[in-house]
Amino acid sequence: MSLGFEIVVVEAADIALGFDVVVLEAADISLGFRIVAIEALDIGLSIDITVQSATITSPQKWQPVVTLAGVDVSQRITGEIRIDADEGEARTASFIMRPAPGPLTLPDWTGAAVTIDIAQQDSIGNAVDARRLFTGVVDVPDLDVAEQLVAFECTDQLQQVVRSLPREWIDTNVGGFYSEAVSGEPVDTLQYADARLASVPASLDLDPYQSARVTPWAIDSAAILTLTESSIIDGSLRVELAGRANIRNEVETVLQYRFPRLRARVVSVNFERTINQYTSQGLDIPNRAMIEQALSGMSGWQLRGDINIVPVDPGSYESSGSGGTVYTVISATDAPQLALGFAARFSNRWVQWVTEEYRLNVAAQASIDALGLSRATFDGAVLDAEFDDGAWLFESDAEPALTLPTTGDVSLDYGGDGRTDRAAAQNAAATLVAQARNEILSSHRDTHVSAMTPLHAGIDLNQRIEIDTPRLSALGKVIGLTHRMDIDAGEHDTEFAVAISGFSAVGLQDDDEPDAPAAPTDPTPAPGSAAYGCICDMYVGQVSGAPEFDEALMIGFSTNARAGSEFDAGAPAYPYALSVQAPEIEAAVRDPITLTQAASYAVAIPQDLLEITAL
Repeated sequence: MSLGFEIVVVEAADIALGFDVVVLEAADISLGFRIVAIEALDIGLSIDITVQSATITSPQKWQPVVTLAGVDVSQRITGEIRIDADEGEARTASFIMRPAPGPLTLPDWTGAAVTIDIAQQDSIGNAVDARRLFTGVVDVPDLDVAEQLVAFECTDQLQQVVRSLPREWIDTNVGGFYSEAVSGEPVDTLQYADARLASVPASLDLDPYQSARVTPWAIDSAAILTLTESSIIDGSLRVELAGRANIRNEVETVLQYRFPRLRARVVSVNFERTINQYTSQGLDIPNRAMIEQALSGMSGWQLRGDINIVPVDPGSYESSGSGGTVYTVISATDAPQLALGFAARFSNRWVQWVTEEYRLNVAAQASIDALGLSRATFDGAVLDAEFDDGAWLFESDAEPALTLPTTGDVSLDYGGDGRTDRAAAQNAAATLVAQARNEILSSHRDTHVSAMTPLHAGIDLNQRIEIDTPRLSALGKVIGLTHRMDIDAGEHDTEFAVAISGFSAVGLQDDDEPDAPAAPTDPTPAPGSAAYGCICDMYVGQVSGAPEFDEALMIGFSTNARAGSEFDAGAPAYPYALSVQAPEIEAAVRDPITLTQAASYAVAIPQDLLEITAL
């Protein structure tokens, strides 16, 4: 450590510089000063440097400092003080106190604030250099009437503290993914935090001062505490290898996203003949009333705009044939009621329910190669976009509106509000992938190395520890610890375990981000032009070779000849009628459809140091 100062004084003045430097570990400290004074002056320098060690190793010079409800009760503590902390769980503490003489009201202690420190003693027995080990409240006080002792079980209130956090804190500090379709709707911040933590390789717990913190399983930037053989209590070093049955190196899961595809189609009908085609055979001409009636009877189809009528000019028209000459006279009064033809457009809309099925596979291939396949299957999630298709189908102004083409198809995938739209589906898929990754990463942290040292206040759940001994070298994050202070025996220790991530030796590994896969492609082919045109042909009776009239097949305008070369009075007669038939909407765009999309993701397993040497 180097501290440099330069002071320039122009006018006379008294200067006092006071420094208080606290160093947690041994370090070289350099203080450099340069003072330039124009006039004479008094300068005082007061420097206080204290070097603290995170471990307290001298049993003769330590003492616990315990406060209960804000009162220092250290002198009344007897037996063992114990603090337990495990990754992602509430920190607990227990101690025994001999209460002061007088009436006891045990319920008053329930919920009382508790702090526990370990401190060194100075030369006259005062507590100095106190290190916090626990902050919390009394959960249960238990009185031993015979021994006149009260045992206290305490908690750091992890759940209550997390519940009181704003969700913005969780979003910022935990991160990860949250999807209501995957995790459900949380009732409080605790459930919300758990949902996000399921997708993050990290743990949420409280530090010894009861402040929330999130610690990644792989703490790349954290300082490493190194413990050598001299730091570890003899016989305490243990290795617990992960069982293969608990390892997962492939996870399969499925997301089903169901939504309505709102469809519309615009079709047209066109029917027209020349005046000569009518009069050459003495045919009756369609009237406008029958046209309007025919076009209004197309079930499910809505007329778009006006009917375009091809008018008839009044006049006298002559036609001759085997039946003689026929004169067709169209008066100025009748002409407006007749039509040579017509054109119109119609629209129809319907709802096709689509299910997109995302089959997601997450695998650590290097682990599979080394250990063999160990697959897990997650339940997955279902995201449904609710939609009142009845109202949309039968109310022409119902939202959402579709912009209709002149003729052709238009569609809209409707996801509703932000909870069920396309972005929500993508987020749900990414959440499932992230949770699957986390399951694989977590299962590869089941190898644990544990040891015991004299009480070391610096060992905590946010710490990486390197163990460096002739027989074993290991490096991992602390996942559990126990501080013990036995007042009667004058002993203290810290027992801890670190998680070792990885498996047998492995080379480079692929690692993919949990990005949502692309939506599946709908393979339904586009319909042909016939899908957009109505059927309306012309059928003439009483002509040579005319078949019997078939109402089901003969869609269009039907009439009879009264003249012309093909006139045959003995041939079947047809009704004077008009019918129009809209094209049928094909099943491929009408019936429910399931579209499948498969996606695979690679996950790399962090490889922590673990070397064992037989001596």
